[in-house]
Amino acid sequence: MTFLDLLRISSSSLLKHKLRSALTLLGIVIGIVSVASVTAVIRGIDTYVARLLGSIGSQGFVISKIGITASEEEYLKALKRKELDPEFAEIIKSSCPSVAHASPFVRTTADVKAGRRSSSDVLIEGTSADAQYMTDVGLEDGRYFTDYETRHARRVCIIGYDVAQKIFESNPLGNHIYIRGHRFTVIGVHGRMGTFFGISRDSFIRIPYTTFVKMFGRPIGTDISVQSKSPELTSTAIEEVRVLMRKLRKLRPSEPDDFGILTSEMLMRMWRRVSSNIFLVTIGVGSIALLVGGIGIMNIMFVSVKERTMEIGLRKATGATRKDIVLQFLTESSLLCLTGGGFGVLLGGIGAKLLAWKTHIPVAIEWWAIAIGLAVSVAVGIFFGVYPAIKAASLVPHDALRYEQ
Repeated sequence: MTFLDLLRISSSSLLKHKLRSALTLLGIVIGIVSVASVTAVIRGIDTYVARLLGSIGSQGFVISKIGITASEEEYLKALKRKELDPEFAEIIKSSCPSVAHASPFVRTTADVKAGRRSSSDVLIEGTSADAQYMTDVGLEDGRYFTDYETRHARRVCIIGYDVAQKIFESNPLGNHIYIRGHRFTVIGVHGRMGTFFGISRDSFIRIPYTTFVKMFGRPIGTDISVQSKSPELTSTAIEEVRVLMRKLRKLRPSEPDDFGILTSEMLMRMWRRVSSNIFLVTIGVGSIALLVGGIGIMNIMFVSVKERTMEIGLRKATGATRKDIVLQFLTESSLLCLTGGGFGVLLGGIGAKLLAWKTHIPVAIEWWAIAIGLAVSVAVGIFFGVYPAIKAASLVPHDALRYEQ
């Protein structure tokens, strides 16, 4: 019996009981949908996060008060640490031979306005001139504030793309914008950075950190971004900064660091640990659905064997071998599961795209994920179809022919 003959007979048998076949597919469809949609979302976010962290570059790292903590207890303990002083950035830059640039980042939110237009909850970042070297997205127009303007706490600012669009009708350079009633002169417009999980990364205003401290007081949650002079010097720069930070924080040799140093590689590892846990949970849920679907497949195949006992007997009496009968029923169960897997992959892809459209979460539908989804479906069909197929092949022709008499 050829493969085409097997497909023809199996398709004919399944189409005779459309509703029963469709209901049996539900478990397979649900299992594959859950795994396919979550895989698409996680792969999309993986790619986006890698690109986002890649903007830090192999030469960049960040000093923070908390760093990466392994437990809630560690996190709560890290919260009690002293805040980082923004002035540390200049000390790091001048004292560490392997460091090319260092810039503090202090943040708050505020309502801003210019003329009759306003925008609420805009991110206000206090930083220094070196901030321009911390990302691969530069200014679209204008210039960064200078070291002189930072030292003298000048009221100049660089605005994000969204702020420029919302607040100003024409070129904002040289115009004034008010932050909590304080007037600032716009000297630069930052290049567009896009969104992250649907949240705009372009709704911000950067001002000199000295001006920030004057306006808002001593900041909470200061980070210091650092760039080494070359990728080869990054590990050396990290060690130089660690030694200097321990000195600045007046730590004894026996005391652990009370600050964290984060690289893009560390952050990517942390994200992948989180995403792998999410994926494992999804695999668990999907596996339960596939198990339920597989049991359904086994049940329908047993019913099919019962209903077609006389047909099986007739085929065996006319020369069909055990192998032919086993292959026929395995093809039916595999075809049923493959159909369910196909629908699951399709619905999973559509669901992921709808989620991306609604929430702006990035998704990536990979060909290998589709192939694995379909392969798993066929494997479930074969696994749960083997026993009914063997039962069918074990029927004695003469008993089977008398079954319905």
